[in-house]
Amino acid sequence: MKPTLREIARQARVHQSTASCVLNGSGGSTRVSAETRQRVLDIARQLGYTANRAAQQLRTRRSQVIGLLVGELENPFFARLVSLCTAELEKAGYESVLAMRRQNEVSDLHLLQTLASRQVDGLLIWSESITEIRQWLEAAPRTPNAVVLGYELPGCDTVAAALDGGVRAAMQHLIDQGYQRIGYLAPDYAMHSVGDPRADVYRESLRAAGRTPYLYPYGGASHTPEAARVRAEEIACQRPEERPDALLCFNDMTAVGALMGLRRKGLRVPYDIALVGCDDLPIVSQMDVPITSIAYPLEEICRTAVAMLLDRLDSDRIQGDDIPPRYRLLPTTLSVRESSGDSSVPTLTPPDEGAGRS
Repeated sequence: MKPTLREIARQARVHQSTASCVLNGSGGSTRVSAETRQRVLDIARQLGYTANRAAQQLRTRRSQVIGLLVGELENPFFARLVSLCTAELEKAGYESVLAMRRQNEVSDLHLLQTLASRQVDGLLIWSESITEIRQWLEAAPRTPNAVVLGYELPGCDTVAAALDGGVRAAMQHLIDQGYQRIGYLAPDYAMHSVGDPRADVYRESLRAAGRTPYLYPYGGASHTPEAARVRAEEIACQRPEERPDALLCFNDMTAVGALMGLRRKGLRVPYDIALVGCDDLPIVSQMDVPITSIAYPLEEICRTAVAMLLDRLDSDRIQGDDIPPRYRLLPTTLSVRESSGDSSVPTLTPPDEGAGRS
């Protein structure tokens, strides 16, 4: 026999209207705590309850579907972002549909229109550069049912990471380790990207330390290691007194490519050139030379973004209970590993006992 809302409410120790609010998106002004919501969902799952989506949409005029707009899924960062967001949405009884923005795609309004055609209730949007969608959000007459992830967008709910703090920590770490020629390895477009603090903080940190910047741009995508590997091989071929003794890398895939390129040319990480990545993807801690990386708080960002969106959807159901735009800035940290030569991290004995930093 199909379980009823009454049975679920009884076992979850809540009113039937609360169970209906959680499972069917109904309930008027009913506000449900995260703990109660999860308890109802757990009971419903145990009893095998499945909601009638068609009936829900007719009754609530909502689809129980959220649109996700992210970068290319070839980038492990965005693949993980989608996985984390969809998991949080599923806990709340929502499904998701996906649209992907290609690298450096500015004319992206058609992606938003595609999601709108699916009658989504709200949007989770990764935005790191000026695009048509960003301009549309800025010009919206009222705060839309959308949350922007990545970089602050005034007038819209935003969840971002204080990436500048993580970059400063990475640069200070390399300076404290005694590296003199710290280079920045990044795709061409990222060297002057508006809103991305990496290149600016890199220059500022070196200026404050009285050091010279060494910029190493490369063509190609940031989410694959091939182009970064080729550029690292070129760096490795420089004379020892001219090449950098450390590299701050745009992201972890850049750092992985750099590790491969340097080692193909016979250089040792970190003994000849140290490496620091960004994002702290799970793969970098598993490399045979574990890579130091700026830890981007992606799990917390996704969890916070979904919670903010659900709050706005709940508020939207209650006439006159509008929520002003909110901004959450989460800290970044540095995960120090062997690739940056920290003396507090156990490292392998270098093949040549007399070799040091070039």
